[in-house]
Amino acid sequence: MKTILLCFFLTLTALAGGSEQLRLLSSEKYNGHIEIDGKLNEPVWADLIEVEFTQRDPDEGKPSTQRTALKILHTDNAIIFGIRCYDTNPDSIIAHLARRDYWVTSDRFLIFLDPYNDKRSGYYFAVNAGGAMGDGTLFNDDWDDDSWNGVWTSGVNIDEKGWTVEVKIPFSQLRFSKNESMKWGVNFKRVIARNNEESYLRMVPKKESGFVSKFLELKGLDDISPVKNLEVLPYFVQKAQYLIHDAGDPFYKSNQYVTSFGGDLKYGITSNITLDLTVNPDFGQVEVDPAVLNLSAFETFFNEKRPFFIEGSNLLFFGFGGSNNNWGFNFGNPDIFYSRRIGKSPSAPVSDADYVKYPEETRILGAAKLTGKISDGWSVYALNAVTDKMSARLWNSGNTSFEEVEPLTNYTVIRSQKEFDSSRYAIGFVGTSTFRNIQRDEVKNYLGASSLVGGLDGWVFLDKGKKYVITYWGTYSKVNGTKEYITRLQQKPIHYLQRPDASYMRLDTNLTSLTGWGGRIAFNKQEGDFYVNAALGAISPGMDVNDLGFQWRADVINGHIVTGYRWNDPDGTFRRKQVYLAHFRTYDFEGDLDMSGIFTTSNFTFNNYWNFNMQLAHHFNGYDGRLTRGGPKVVRPDGGFTAINVRTDSRKEMVFGVFTNYEWNDDGATYNYIEAGIEWKPTSTISLEISPGFEYNNNKKQWIDSFDDPSAMATYGKRYVFGELDQKTVFSTIRLNWTFNPYLTLQLFAQPFISVGKYSYFKELSAPRTDDYHVYGTGASAISYDEGNSEYQVKTQEGTQFNFGNPDFNFKSLRLNMILRWEYTPGASVYLVWSHNQMNFDDPGRMEMGRDFKNLFSAEGDDIFMVKATYWFNALDL
Repeated sequence: MKTILLCFFLTLTALAGGSEQLRLLSSEKYNGHIEIDGKLNEPVWADLIEVEFTQRDPDEGKPSTQRTALKILHTDNAIIFGIRCYDTNPDSIIAHLARRDYWVTSDRFLIFLDPYNDKRSGYYFAVNAGGAMGDGTLFNDDWDDDSWNGVWTSGVNIDEKGWTVEVKIPFSQLRFSKNESMKWGVNFKRVIARNNEESYLRMVPKKESGFVSKFLELKGLDDISPVKNLEVLPYFVQKAQYLIHDAGDPFYKSNQYVTSFGGDLKYGITSNITLDLTVNPDFGQVEVDPAVLNLSAFETFFNEKRPFFIEGSNLLFFGFGGSNNNWGFNFGNPDIFYSRRIGKSPSAPVSDADYVKYPEETRILGAAKLTGKISDGWSVYALNAVTDKMSARLWNSGNTSFEEVEPLTNYTVIRSQKEFDSSRYAIGFVGTSTFRNIQRDEVKNYLGASSLVGGLDGWVFLDKGKKYVITYWGTYSKVNGTKEYITRLQQKPIHYLQRPDASYMRLDTNLTSLTGWGGRIAFNKQEGDFYVNAALGAISPGMDVNDLGFQWRADVINGHIVTGYRWNDPDGTFRRKQVYLAHFRTYDFEGDLDMSGIFTTSNFTFNNYWNFNMQLAHHFNGYDGRLTRGGPKVVRPDGGFTAINVRTDSRKEMVFGVFTNYEWNDDGATYNYIEAGIEWKPTSTISLEISPGFEYNNNKKQWIDSFDDPSAMATYGKRYVFGELDQKTVFSTIRLNWTFNPYLTLQLFAQPFISVGKYSYFKELSAPRTDDYHVYGTGASAISYDEGNSEYQVKTQEGTQFNFGNPDFNFKSLRLNMILRWEYTPGASVYLVWSHNQMNFDDPGRMEMGRDFKNLFSAEGDDIFMVKATYWFNALDL
């Protein structure tokens, strides 16, 4: 008898047609030592069990083209997997290296675990043949999120039989409940890159929905107990900043070199609940945001990149759960929690001074987060964060003073959800609050004193097979503040309640709070070749979640229906095809049609693994209540767009892609966009991506400004001025990834960006609810340009006069970011970061590539150098 205490066994169940499928995996405890090096040279691995994987791609339902054997062990502290990926052509194994969670074309093996066995959520762990690792969480049955980073180890080895992998996952990294009969969900996936082959131990056909709910059962874990995990992650950051500054700036040198300390603590209160604490956190981003020139009235959305907020964020998905597909069509579900509000840049103005040191971000004093599952199956996410009072330093003739620009603020988020009857039904709630301790009167006019948001959501499957589902959500918001602030809030682009022709909800300057509501109900067919989705939603004019969320519009009633057909079986030309057709309509609360249209999208994967996507849309005219930025409604003319996206076979050393977009309106406006992408993988350790692009925007009605004029009686005593904008934008995104080994990587990001706009044919709105505009310089009106003052002088048809500055622009930017990451021990890393940014605004309205690039590269820039070191302490030894 072998000295192995682990026994790996399986039960085979005969299915219809005589085929057999693995149904059960089990393991017993093993007390010996295993070196996680991928070599499988310990005696315990001598009897791996060969199992049959089934292809999902390229030949769904057929056995994998290569054999696989595996075995599962567990100790008191960890679960261990040993896998042998046989390969009849080991020289053809693709073993590209990559940094963690960066997916490259490579042979790969994935482990999926559902420790709660709730058939809805879990974890995945991936290792490729080069040793690169990736991990994340599973949720909503068939969705995944790679933001979670567990602390676990793996090893790989390539030999004459193929390649082998060992994976050791501490129980401290997993959340599960202690039961008398422990059953976990488990599945495995193998990728053979040269064949574009993806095979699973338990394969879910493309026509079916769900993933976690179809897992096999893993037994034999009755003797394990949940671990009360305690992790501590202190950090040290040294930053050196060399910024553009005035030589006489008295504040520059004192802020040039910054040292900071802090740390995170993760404590497993129970096997189900984890507490995360952070003190003086370093929430500086190691990746820069892309350059954006926003000429609209709406805020730009940037993705979260800070690990504390990213981890566990899948628990915050609100209104989407239950359905595997969601469509917007000019609606835009609000994000109840937008974590970049915490630590955002201050915004309140300050008094005039010779020099001002204005804080770039808001210091986060501390934050705590509670995540997991409580009794009776309720999932929970609770976060509380406190940001410091931030003051600008003002220097006047040698005297220094301080003015508050961001008050001491407390943010709270609570989210919970419960599923019933094997997840056929669910109900959840979310609540957020923002409380500010504002001391400076001027700040009270720019920020609200408090805000509250509450919401309910859930889903109902209409059949036991979970083929048809209805999802729903509803929210209520309330913002409190001074009369001045609430008046300002009502006038923001999300509301525009000051519209002079508003009939449903008009500006009220006496309010000290603003309330609103929103909701949506949607129907989705989860699986099958024929597809249908429909939704109806509304957001009232007063709803506003932007203190701690992200909402880009209110005053909307929207509905759509989508139908489609999906061909998943290969034919002589395509491996798969998808075609969808949709109709949508959007109204406001005054009953006016904002927009209606038809939309179609199609996706084709050719037999040579090229991909082609095309989208076509046409929208019919309606009434636009936002073009005049608080003025009266105007007619939105008919228009549409065409978009095409082509990408070549990702297995090749060189991969190419092209994306084009053409938009038009009946008023003659056009928008053209083209971007080409090249990915080159010259070696298994280096990949280079270059994506140059060009935009041409000819907007016939680009906003300039509004001017009070009692003689403009047709437009309620204001003149709403627009211009024809010719805008050309040239850009490129460059990413270099050099992986020395799975734990040492270098990443370079570069983005040159030039956007030049020239305005002409200045005009004003002639009458509300029309598409009529009067061009200055025609009829009795006149326009001239004062070059000395860089402004236009307008004489209207009624004889009144006003001026406005030259809106032409030439914005040039170069952003660079270089990061060297070294994970010197599991969970602990050192980062060396260089960030560079330079801008230039010379020669507005005129694009000359040679001159503009010369001006950009000769401009002064900001350089920031940073060293960050972290160390991971855990009560359990890996």
